[in-house]
Amino acid sequence: MARFTGVKGIGLSCGDFKGRDVAGCIFGNENTIRTQMLVEAALARVQARLGIIPQEACDEINRKCDVDLLDEEEYIRQYEITNHPLVCLIRTYAAICEDGAGEYIHYGTTTQDIIDTANMLQLKQACELIEAKTRKLRDRTGQLARQYRDTVMMGRTNDQQAMPITLGFKMATWADELDRSIQRLTQSRDRIFVGSFFGAAGTLASLEEKGLEIQQGLMKELGLGDSRIMWFTSRDRLAELTCNLSILCGTLGRIANEVYNGQRSEVNELSEGFRPGKVGSSTMPHKRNPFIPGEVISYARLSRSTVVDALGCMEGTNERDVRTIGMEKEFLARSCCLTDAALDRCNLLLEDLEVHETGIRRNLDLLGGLVYAEALMMRLSGDYGRLESHEIIYELAQKAISGNRSFRELLLEDPRTASRLSAEELDRIMDPAHYTGLATYFVDAIVGKE
Repeated sequence: MARFTGVKGIGLSCGDFKGRDVAGCIFGNENTIRTQMLVEAALARVQARLGIIPQEACDEINRKCDVDLLDEEEYIRQYEITNHPLVCLIRTYAAICEDGAGEYIHYGTTTQDIIDTANMLQLKQACELIEAKTRKLRDRTGQLARQYRDTVMMGRTNDQQAMPITLGFKMATWADELDRSIQRLTQSRDRIFVGSFFGAAGTLASLEEKGLEIQQGLMKELGLGDSRIMWFTSRDRLAELTCNLSILCGTLGRIANEVYNGQRSEVNELSEGFRPGKVGSSTMPHKRNPFIPGEVISYARLSRSTVVDALGCMEGTNERDVRTIGMEKEFLARSCCLTDAALDRCNLLLEDLEVHETGIRRNLDLLGGLVYAEALMMRLSGDYGRLESHEIIYELAQKAISGNRSFRELLLEDPRTASRLSAEELDRIMDPAHYTGLATYFVDAIVGKE
């Protein structure tokens, strides 16, 4: 059972989202305290190697580096007395160390160093989980794109039918977008995940010539990068991470929105999976509501607000500013937890995705051939020129729409088109399978053939 659940303001706040890996395992109070202890213990090891603190004290600090050994009631009492996010831990940690070893905890450092470094360790753990789930989703998306590579469907622009594409082509754009998010996460690792050890105002004054050695040794111990200079008010790394996660959530929202719209009764092309017992509505037994894509879209929209907060925190004043730093524990965890939840739900969505090919075929014929107006215009441009061909096809298309007439019949009746197009050629041009362009080429280019 998790401890320290009653401590307010220590762990990072995640919200109640349907994704518990990041929220429960990484950003809870207990793991936050554990990670801060790990940073303090690592610092003691480095300082002992350099002869700054006694080795015996270092050994005791590391022996007692276990959140289960802490007195939870004393920790809470110290937090209430000090109203300080780290001193309560330092005092409680020191109290369980024997022979005065606790006096060497937090030696020569400052609160912001420990909190920032511990936060970076937690964010790194969260992003490793997020990246793994993103890669899983990318694999599933690629599989679907290959499976439906040749499934012709109607492409839409501005929510209206445009011209044929393939379902695989649509899904390949999802895979391509996920690839870019994976690139952002991997290419920014070294830039973002750095620790902090700079002392009170960032100059390492309390340790002088030993400061840089401690800093470099500590980051090596923790597996974090080494910042070139203090970053107490330089929060661009956290803003970049938040933006990267929000962009990823935006991609997940776009995928889910395609399913949400595809599940409309009038469209009926895509839908979330169904199993007996699953209820769409408490009132209307026939309904299969798109709850899962709706959740993903909601998480994507919520994630946008974290970007505003992250960018706002870049405006810290002087060398330390608690006004901006105090915001981070909420929006950083929120950003990670929203992304984790959105990935969990999107992975489930695509794992059980239903493709309704009957609806897809029906929608191809919905406009009675009007979507082939461009192809017909290009065919006639050799006879009439590009502009006049456009005017002819435009006139007949609008006549078909206004009069609720068959576009094909009007083409065969009008002497300008009937004299140039046979019924057989017209049928060939108006076959959707013959007008998907390089759709399958692009599928193969993005997700491969196997």
